[in-house]
Amino acid sequence: MSNYEESKKARRVASVVYILIMGFIFIGTYLSNAEKAAAKKESKSIEVVTSSENH
Repeated sequence: MSNYEESKKARRVASVVYILIMGFIFIGTYLSNAEKAAAKKESKSIEVVTSSENH
């Protein structure tokens, strides 16, 4: 292969690796935010139940 074809292959591999890493980061961030939102919602519902039991 010529140098151009080898560098083209290397660029493609690098771009696929980059996309996989970015996808991993984005999915991890999304799942983390979804988990935080669910925990916050659950915590608010516990506060409502606790405060209604006190009255």
